[in-house]
Amino acid sequence: MPEPNDLPGARSEPLVENRDFKVVLLSQGVSALGDAVTFTALPLLGLAMGIVGALQAIPDLLIGMVSGALADRTDRRRMMLFADLGRAGLTALIPLSVVLHGPTLAVVLVVAAPMSILRSLFLAGYTASVPALVGRSQVARANAVFEAIYSTGYIVGPALAGFLSATIGPGLTLAIDAVSFGLSGIALAAVRRNLRAPIDRPRSSIAADIREGVVFILGHPLLRTMILYWGLVSITTAPLVTALAVHITRDLAFEDTVLGLILTAYGIGTVVGALVTARIPRRSVAPYLLGGTVTTGLVLLVVASTDLVPILLAVAAIAGVAQSMVLVTYLTARTAHSPDALLGRVGSTARTISLGLQPIGLLVGGAIIDLTNGSTTLAIMGIVLLVLTVVFAPVTALRRAALTPAGRS
Repeated sequence: MPEPNDLPGARSEPLVENRDFKVVLLSQGVSALGDAVTFTALPLLGLAMGIVGALQAIPDLLIGMVSGALADRTDRRRMMLFADLGRAGLTALIPLSVVLHGPTLAVVLVVAAPMSILRSLFLAGYTASVPALVGRSQVARANAVFEAIYSTGYIVGPALAGFLSATIGPGLTLAIDAVSFGLSGIALAAVRRNLRAPIDRPRSSIAADIREGVVFILGHPLLRTMILYWGLVSITTAPLVTALAVHITRDLAFEDTVLGLILTAYGIGTVVGALVTARIPRRSVAPYLLGGTVTTGLVLLVVASTDLVPILLAVAAIAGVAQSMVLVTYLTARTAHSPDALLGRVGSTARTISLGLQPIGLLVGGAIIDLTNGSTTLAIMGIVLLVLTVVFAPVTALRRAALTPAGRS
């Protein structure tokens, strides 16, 4: 079984001294802010968001593993750069259509799938680049900082989108995302480190490369267990925001502002959790991956059973902290146990399961909401998370897993 190794030229140094890390961090901060603005402003155009969501999800399922294979045979920096510039151009078509009084719905439907394909390419190149960007000894800290910046964007972005949508309209507000992708691309062009995939391996077909990645995961006890576990958790929590919105605004008859405060509390929790996780010296995976999911499950049960706003805000923040710890630990362990030549394929295969299959969770969650209500759906989700953890906890590979493989510092 291939072992992880540092790419040629990869240097481990304090992140604060790593110029290229700070450049990429800036680019991702700007991009996350733009994405959050679009996430908030796009529904305000009155579009068929269910159809748009389906068009965005299908490429994750069909193209994800191809993206990983490409990331493992090309210049990952250039791959991210072209993906960002492509998304900048496609996103700009939406506000342009609004300004020209064009068929905005048709434009959104046309660009939705290509945007998702470019996102898949970007994520494949990005996740495969982190070890070369910061050195393997700094991957955990880098993942935590990236997650904190990403979460901050989703705290600030909706407020900014709401203000701008009310001032200049949601159509023009979407131009911010196009600009953010362009700025991200410019920043990536300034990265100096070599982010190319390893070239000392035989060339083969895309299908053979994908098969190699899948076979590696299936043969690796920890990776196959973590990826399956996280995939099932992601599918289970896919309808979380919808169920929460129904629970707060319909079941409890609270104002939309209460829902906004709860989501903001969760977002603040994710930032705090990421920053705390970056400073915790740890080698064991299970307490964070399993413990964080148990915490989230318990929080959902509390949310489903109380109408006290202070408690809802408190547990939302706790859930944010727990989920950040789970995500950072998962991403770091997945990277640590993947060889450089397979980083793109391991990451993309994992995303194909966790993101590509989320529509299943959305459909099931939507059906449960229609048959019952938001609070019952949240309670069921919490119970499923607890059951999943009980099922996976006895797995030896996961219970004994170290964040860093044996023999590595």
